[in-house]
Amino acid sequence: MPITYVIDRFHKRMWTHAEGLITSSDISVHLDAEARDHGVDLPELVDARAASTDITPSQVRQLVNQVFELAREHPFGPTAIVATNDVAFGMARMFSMLVERFGVTIEVFRDRPAAEAWLDQVGS
Repeated sequence: MPITYVIDRFHKRMWTHAEGLITSSDISVHLDAEARDHGVDLPELVDARAASTDITPSQVRQLVNQVFELAREHPFGPTAIVATNDVAFGMARMFSMLVERFGVTIEVFRDRPAAEAWLDQVGS
């Protein structure tokens, strides 16, 4: 599985790990699984430092539409994405800007400590 996650209800956090080539389909499946497992509302840390992607801007827009549909049914917790691959970082930034209009807060970082600090601040 290229994307795995753990829902930690005690700490009110979702920990997600992405590794290898991440496709639009992988992210779509992950979003559906989050909703199914009632984790969408939790603050989420996505560690994608070991990931790359081949996602296109068009596919990002499709994922934004999926988030829009999910956000109509579930409140979204803030999400911090850590990406060191330039393409993954750029596509994540594009995604974060496009979902912002739906009240979904996503920030993209290059290092995990900065992402965790931000999530601790906004996710409390």
